[in-house]
Parts: sequence; C-alpha cells; structure tokens
Amino acid sequence: MDNDDYTAKMTELIRLMRAIGNDTQQCEVKECAHKISTTITDTLSAFSNGNGGYIILGLSEKNGFTPVDGFNARSMQEALSQACEKLTPVVRPVIVTCPFEGANLVFAVIDEMLPREKPCYFTAAGPYNGSYIRTGDGDRRMTAYEVDRLLEEQRQPEHDIAVVEGATATDLSPALVQALLVNERARHGHVFEGMSDEEMLLNLRAVGRLCSDTASGSETDDAVIRPTLAGLLALGRYPQKFYPRLTISAAMFPGISRDEVFSTGRELVRAAVFVGPIPTMVCDAVETLMDWSRSASPAFDMARPPYPQAVLREAISNALIHRDYSPDAVGTPVHVDMFADRIEITNPGGLFGAVTKRTLKQPASGSTRNPFLFSLLRSVPYPSDGMVLQDNGTGYRRIEALLRNEQRPPARIDNSIDSFRVTVPALSSNPPGSSGMPGSSRLSA
Repeated sequence: MDNDDYTAKMTELIRLMRAIGNDTQQCEVKECAHKISTTITDTLSAFSNGNGGYIILGLSEKNGFTPVDGFNARSMQEALSQACEKLTPVVRPVIVTCPFEGANLVFAVIDEMLPREKPCYFTAAGPYNGSYIRTGDGDRRMTAYEVDRLLEEQRQPEHDIAVVEGATATDLSPALVQALLVNERARHGHVFEGMSDEEMLLNLRAVGRLCSDTASGSETDDAVIRPTLAGLLALGRYPQKFYPRLTISAAMFPGISRDEVFSTGRELVRAAVFVGPIPTMVCDAVETLMDWSRSASPAFDMARPPYPQAVLREAISNALIHRDYSPDAVGTPVHVDMFADRIEITNPGGLFGAVTKRTLKQPASGSTRNPFLFSLLRSVPYPSDGMVLQDNGTGYRRIEALLRNEQRPPARIDNSIDSFRVTVPALSSNPPGSSGMPGSSRLSA
C-alpha cells in the first residue's frame, strides 16, 4: 500500500465512526493534542492480541471526529514509535502521516501477532497486568485465565494426560478398554505385537504411573497405575465421579434469545445434563436434541429434520475433544443451547495453536490442544455405531459438507481466547413453546 491507500482507508474509517458516533472494535481514536495518550500501550497490546486494528492520532471523538487544533503529527508519530518499544514483544506497526480536512493525522496499522508471540503486554506491568484485548470500542485488561491460554500457545499443553489421583483401573469400562485395544492392535499390529494390555494403555497414555514418592516426582516400576484424564474421558465408567462439571449442559429456550428467560422470568422449555464418558455423552445429547426438535416442530419431517443428526454429533464431539481441560476450566461444562432458530454449542477454550477460523476449512487444520485424548477417541466406538473420531481432525469441514450437501444454511463460528462456539441454524423456525409442542411452559429434563 502507498500513502494514498492508507489515506483512503483512514478516511473510510473516520466516515464510519462519524456515522455511528464512537470508536469501533477495529479502530481507536486518540486526540494526543500535546502528548501521547497514557493508554496507547493498552491499545497496542489489545490489537496485537486480537485481530489487529487501526489507531488514528490527532482526531477528536468528542468534537465529532474532527482534527485537533495544534496537533503535531511529526512528534506524535515519533512518540507512537517509542510507545511500541515499551511492549513485549515489541509492536512493529505501519505508521504514516495522512492528510485529512486540511490537517495531518497519524495513522497506524497494527497486525495481529502470531499465536506463539502472544500475549503482547506492557513490559513494565508484566504479562498478567499488562496484557489487553479489544472489546467493543475499548481495551480490556485480560484475565489471568486468558493470559494462561495464550501462554499455552507457546508449548503443548498436557492437561489431558494428568494422572487422576484416586482413580483406579476399575473406573474404566472394560468394554471400552477392550474396544480400544482391539482397534489399536488392528491398526498398528507391528507396533503393539507382543505388548501386554497394560503396556499398551501406558503407551497410549490412557493410564499413567502415579509415584507414591511425590517429593521426588520420579516414575518407578512399583508406582501405582491410575487412569489419566484422557483415559477417564474416553474409557471411563463415570468420569464425573472425579470431575463433576465435565458434562454437557443442555437447555431449550422459549424463543430466539436468552433474555426471554434471564430478563423476563420465563422458564426454560427443557433442560438436561449429560454424563458418562465422551462417547456416551455425545450419543445421549444428540438423541435428546433430536427429540426436542421433534416435539418443537408440529410438522417434523423425519427425512429432513430441523437439524441433521450427523452435524450435531460432529459439533458436540468436537467441543468435548478440543475444549480446554486446564485446572481453570474443568469446572465448566460444554453448553448446548437450543433456540427457535438455531442450536449453539459452546466449549471453554478458543482455537488452539495454528488453527484459526480460516484454517478450519482447510484439509489439515493444524495443532490439537488434547492430542492424547484425540488419539484415544480414534479407536473408541459410540454406544450405537461408528468411532467417535472418523477422520484426522477435519470435523468442521465435515459439518460444512453435510450442511452444503443438504442445501442448508452454513454454520457460524465464534472464537475468542476463552471460548469457541458453533451455531447451527435450524431448517425452519418453529419456536419452542408454539402451538403443537407439549409442555411448552414447564421445565423438564
């Protein structure tokens, strides 16, 4: 881009802000009449940690986004460059001087940093006090949870192979364990030939050795073998014995907004909590959602229901497989909310590593937050039919293809540092609670 292109972009942004009357998620305006704003490092951090953005110096928001009298573009451009040096990693924006309505303004373009470089923070405050994210038209200090999630991008998390103290082999389902071992031996015969069941489970990280000498932390042959978190979630009888909130929490709302319940006092149409290992939770949740859809739609067509069963299964299993299992998040369930016009499936923890909303649509979608859980579920069956993972991590592409092949509206993706949501639109919009749906005003499970 040359200077004319930057001027055109800046002018376009100013026109938008004049029309709506405030800054935007994408652009921040600072007057900086005599000195650089004290919050400029907050904005530099926020754009770097988010999706990038623009800063315009020398423009007055309170005076209708008009140029500031006496603004010295040259000195403020230098001051902005110096402010960029106060962050870790150092921010390297494009900074140009652009003419606007008879004055010169400073226009900066801040790119989003790579995942491995985040969080970007004000060095003097440190990562937990100096990291910001853009929210609406302002900059918000990131929570410790959000900072931790960004720091995890710099290494591979191992929360899924944490050994669960107190759990034993009897907490694993013999049927699921057997299915795993049979499928893995069939798939990798040369690798597991002559290996005992216990050795296989150790190598697959479904179980681990819990050393009785916690002070040394070393693994010994006589250490107690206990299930890992991944082992419990993939193969457990009842993982919620140890993690009571690692569930699916489902709710059916009476309209198209949560406000119809939370603000007006109306009741949920239905609610349910699903427990058990991941294969069981997914099957039970999908079956229940299909039943709710059937009850909510008087003209329910078995051949073309409001939601394809395969899409719901894929979206919910992805939420459970790729969610955040850090100690900060194990108290948060996966939420499945049904509205009159859509189903929202939300899990704690945003996209991980090199995976972005754009690369989700590519054949190889990159990093996996829970690689051992992911690997186990490739060889674990659903109670009904099929494996939990039928491909190599292309779940979202499968969702897209299924919806496209049935000529349905596409799913919507919303991603943030602390959560990920897939919204599946309904084929029709018959509100739960409308005529023809029994029990529309009473909560039931």
